[in-house]
Amino acid sequence: MRDLIELVGVIHKTKLKVAGTLKLVLEPGSRMEMLYDAIAQKKVQSDDDARELFKSSAEDLKGLPSLKNKLKERLTDAIFLLDFKDSSFSGRQKAFYECYKKWSAAMMLLIRNAKINGIDMLERLLRHTRHFEFTELTLDILRVLKLQYSTVDGDLKKYEEAKTHYMRYEKLWLMESKAEHYYQDLMVRYTNSKSTKLEVTDIARSYYAELSPYMEENHSFKLHLFGRMIHLLIYNSANDYVNTAKLCEEAIAFFDKKGYDSGLPLQVFYYNLIVCYLQLKEFNKGQTVIDRCEYYFEEGTFNWFKLHELFFQLAMHTGHYEDAYRLYEKVTTHPRFDDKTPQIIEMWKIFQAYMFYLIKMGKVPEGVVSEKLTKFKINKFLNEIPLFSKDRSGMNISVLIVQILHFIADREYEKSIERIDSIEKYLTRYVKEHGTARSNAFIKMLLQIPVGNFHRENVLRKAERYIKQLLDLPLEAANQSHEIEIVPFEALWDLTIGSLDMKVYKPKK
Repeated sequence: MRDLIELVGVIHKTKLKVAGTLKLVLEPGSRMEMLYDAIAQKKVQSDDDARELFKSSAEDLKGLPSLKNKLKERLTDAIFLLDFKDSSFSGRQKAFYECYKKWSAAMMLLIRNAKINGIDMLERLLRHTRHFEFTELTLDILRVLKLQYSTVDGDLKKYEEAKTHYMRYEKLWLMESKAEHYYQDLMVRYTNSKSTKLEVTDIARSYYAELSPYMEENHSFKLHLFGRMIHLLIYNSANDYVNTAKLCEEAIAFFDKKGYDSGLPLQVFYYNLIVCYLQLKEFNKGQTVIDRCEYYFEEGTFNWFKLHELFFQLAMHTGHYEDAYRLYEKVTTHPRFDDKTPQIIEMWKIFQAYMFYLIKMGKVPEGVVSEKLTKFKINKFLNEIPLFSKDRSGMNISVLIVQILHFIADREYEKSIERIDSIEKYLTRYVKEHGTARSNAFIKMLLQIPVGNFHRENVLRKAERYIKQLLDLPLEAANQSHEIEIVPFEALWDLTIGSLDMKVYKPKK
């Protein structure tokens, strides 16, 4: 059902229904239209929901699998009817769609032996594919033209010209493919983990050393997109934010000079630049870049949600907790939020846990908080993040910390002691590699709370050496993944100490 829900989502947000074209795809009043409308209105989100929709008719229920397949085929065929001239698409994205549509039309004409029109269309299309640097499509067009000029027209001049271009683009395509392969090879190590990966640095450096000579001789869009992202990973993998910021600024300048709206690369490098400003505490610069680059992120897309993670963290790191809450509400109530990947959903679940802690501590006015968030349960939260719970030296650090904070805030000291005992063992096993020094210091500060019997001054004395360790290693110099510290540990510690009393609590044995 997920594939059908995705297709309906793509079709439903276009102008097909308004223009009346959808009636040509789905017969009005048919079971197919009924299923489409139910999915579009989110009344059907699973096979069980679909069976419930057609339960009144045994025949309809029996034919449901066939109905789903037919609907999928119809919607897939309707993709060519979609309008990709929407303002949310970059110039290059619109050109990509138009060029491939014309390529398909030209090939249909050639198959039908309408060679005059088909070849003319390809010759005109070639100018556009070269301008927008669609290397693979350019190669396909040149391959067909070479065949026409040699075996049909016998035009030596045109053939030699097409062959020369073909050989140049073939070499470029190989370089682009290698860059893309290298980037994928590096990124597969990152997708489900936020822990620092210094082993990536050396691999990225060797890949970039191989690609950089090609990049100097050719300014191809795709080669520089993947090549520059690999270059970024050399420093990003070690959380070197100063050099990463410099490379991002260089990449943005490069793609801004293109003769078209680059779209994706600007999203990538603006996003990484904001991460750098967040870690370097260049908050004004970060906010300025966010305001500038939001144009490049289509609302509801994966990248739009990732950008808003940075919005949220920027607000949290600057103490704008009410703004962070409003952002949380905006994102988690978005119609496309539940359709996102587990990485997106789980990250916002973790944000919710920290947001609710701040609400408990009076940092967000109760009047702005929705009833949904007030029903937050810490134990239920732990079951909602199976992916990041396995990220032992990454996001699971944030998960363990927020549990303890909640129990201390609620004065459930016995539960907090249980969690602190667990985190002490966890500390020796996972939080000891390079890039987790601040997490190590903060967890050791938390460990002093039961040692100091939950007495504010006792705890401060016990934790003094670890507090110094934390302060001596500021966030921007910590070589730590930026996602882990959702609220700066210094701020969390002030809140934790503020929630303790000036009296001793002796735990039960």
